[in-house]
Amino acid sequence: MANVEENDIPGVSETILEELSRGVEVAEVSQTTHHGTFSLLPGEELKLRDLQDPEVECIDPSNDGRIRGQLKLTNYRLFFTAAEGEPHDIDIPIHSIQAIDKRYQSEKSYILEIKCKHFLTVQFTFDKNERKKDLYSTLMKTAFIDDGGRLFAFDFKKKFKENGWEVYNFDSEYKRLGAIKENSKWRVCTINKGFALIDSYPEFFVVPASVSDETVKKTVSFRSKGRVPALSWLHPKNEASITRCSQPCVGIRKHRCEEDETMIAEIRKATTVSTHIHICDCRPAMNAKANMAKGCGYETPRNYENIEFSFGNIENIHSMRDSNNKLRALVTQPEIDETKWFSNLAATQWLSYVQSVLNEAVRVASTIENKRSSVVIHCSDGWDRTSQISSLSMILLDPYYRTLQGFEVLIEKEWLSFGHMFRTRTCHGSKTMTDNYSPIFLQFIDCVWQIGQLYPHSFEFNNNLLLTIAQHLHSCLFGTFLFDCDKQRKEMEVKTKTVSLWSYINTCKTRFLNPLYKEKKECILPVISMRTIRLWKQYWMAYHPYHKFEDPTFDRTMELVGLREKIVGESEEARLKNQAANKNNVEKVRD
Repeated sequence: MANVEENDIPGVSETILEELSRGVEVAEVSQTTHHGTFSLLPGEELKLRDLQDPEVECIDPSNDGRIRGQLKLTNYRLFFTAAEGEPHDIDIPIHSIQAIDKRYQSEKSYILEIKCKHFLTVQFTFDKNERKKDLYSTLMKTAFIDDGGRLFAFDFKKKFKENGWEVYNFDSEYKRLGAIKENSKWRVCTINKGFALIDSYPEFFVVPASVSDETVKKTVSFRSKGRVPALSWLHPKNEASITRCSQPCVGIRKHRCEEDETMIAEIRKATTVSTHIHICDCRPAMNAKANMAKGCGYETPRNYENIEFSFGNIENIHSMRDSNNKLRALVTQPEIDETKWFSNLAATQWLSYVQSVLNEAVRVASTIENKRSSVVIHCSDGWDRTSQISSLSMILLDPYYRTLQGFEVLIEKEWLSFGHMFRTRTCHGSKTMTDNYSPIFLQFIDCVWQIGQLYPHSFEFNNNLLLTIAQHLHSCLFGTFLFDCDKQRKEMEVKTKTVSLWSYINTCKTRFLNPLYKEKKECILPVISMRTIRLWKQYWMAYHPYHKFEDPTFDRTMELVGLREKIVGESEEARLKNQAANKNNVEKVRD
């Protein structure tokens, strides 16, 4: 692989590392391959240094043939270099590997099948010898690591001009929302400082000013995992709010908590426009009722004054995982019955689930914008469907979150600080995909892409940003998505020992900007229909053996971005010249 340029962009291409490490300055160490220089990233080290690179064949389903080449293994990736005259090289970040299957093809050879979390599956054939046995065993030990502190992000030593860890600032964000100010109806709650009460919450969060710390503490014991109602967003005009939490622990006996009821009432009173508050339980009613047998459940409407209650009918993490597995099976098939493509796609239910998530987000946004009522959002534990609906509704309501910086802040606040379990849901370093694995965050990114297709001028960032975020979710190149909550990140010293994804993105912002962007200051409320929901082929079908879904508009977009910057620069130069000329004329008149 040739040396890469610092401002080149990760995108869907024929090799994974080109997607994941373009824009990363290479280290001094390099080796010569068939196609040129194989360059190591800062902190990347070759494994099996004492062995010759084993010659292998890569099975290529696109032409029913085999590609001859060599394999290299580092602490970050498995790199296949195709022989001279053969098709493309292949790079696989080792922590993105989902499973490695070794099976014998004959008495003299075996096949190594590598299945990745982002829908890539590749097969290599080996002759049986000791060198290749060592490669297999070392790959297993390197790819699957139980200790999160040994993931490659902790070895990656690249320095960027921008510090992505400074993107989100709690005080700045809530001041922007108007929650932190003199005579505010809201206040900063500090009872979780040092993560004293709620492991999965940020140290500081915002609650109604009229609610005491004692009331919040009593509510902690009534909400699942202690995740009490906390402010996410505040409408700048009608003061309606979005607050998030987990399910109440009512159980079959339908227990009550006076402090919890008080807290919901004070959230309702924080807006003087509406006399009602809406509680959005993202789950199907049957699932919520089933949780009562486990001591949890949902709010009893008669116990809460002036509330409207609804179920969002969004399925759980297991349904989403099963649906995504079916989607993988469909889109990675080399050949399909073309007459059954749409029916088979519908059978995966993926697009239906995307629609259900978007529908609920629109309903929440409409309740706040049109009914001017505050909304409390929760699911079971409040870190999966809750994060999806709160963040999507905020994108619809607030144009700030449709900017590049605002979108980064949104992810940092609603997903990272409020404890979406990234490591648990992605199984970083795990040899087995547990029942807790689920593509919840990827589904959110898919939903954002869907909205962007309906409102192509309303987002400052482009499709490439979404692709880059989605791919780095599994790469473990950056520290952003490694752990489950702020407490774990602080314990692992992530902000000082790893690099933020936003450091890379903000160092080369131009690559992620939409030249057609025109700020739409008002709320956007799309009509969500299966007629408008589409399969995000650029991500889900990026590794189909026959089809490549590269963005045909990307190069032109970059040209337009460059042209826009040139025009803005020339306009500013002309303005300054005109200003100087006018100043000279005024001085001449005075003389």
